[in-house]
Amino acid sequence: MVLAASCAVPLVSCSEDTTTRPPVVVVTPAPVRGVIAQTSFSGFEPKMWVALPVQITQRGVLDIAFDWQYPDSWIYAYFGNTKCEYDQLVSQSCPFLLASETQLPKPRLLVTGTLEPGTYYVVFYNVPKGDRSDTVGSWNVESVSLQLGLTVGGSSLGGGETIRLGRPAVFPAPRP
Repeated sequence: MVLAASCAVPLVSCSEDTTTRPPVVVVTPAPVRGVIAQTSFSGFEPKMWVALPVQITQRGVLDIAFDWQYPDSWIYAYFGNTKCEYDQLVSQSCPFLLASETQLPKPRLLVTGTLEPGTYYVVFYNVPKGDRSDTVGSWNVESVSLQLGLTVGGSSLGGGETIRLGRPAVFPAPRP
């Protein structure tokens, strides 16, 4: 053991590389949130479904904030990557990624996990009284406002990506 230690000392002292190198700094960009879409619409009658396509152009976490006019209305909200037909919506067989089937809170905020780029759908349903039970629903014709935000960047989202948030898109009001 003594021999090995004595041999190591000359090797260190014989090194000719005396260059001082700066420490390696790893920079992780902070997450950035941008509004990617917003809209509002009125005339949203009970028993009506509204599906809005959302184009996500880069990997990120989507937040869906929405509000409606009457506090006693039941507005259900869904989010998914499949465009469902009316019979799938009625039979509750559409494979949504998120579902919020409750009256409160009002306003409501839904947040997804990390999404890959692609087309997704936000779906709203104005639940009529007596549709699913006698205590759920109302007969209010609603007005709804919606804002979608996308958070990109940061270590949890794959930090090395370029952040490209464009102008917010404004959805046209849905046709009854």
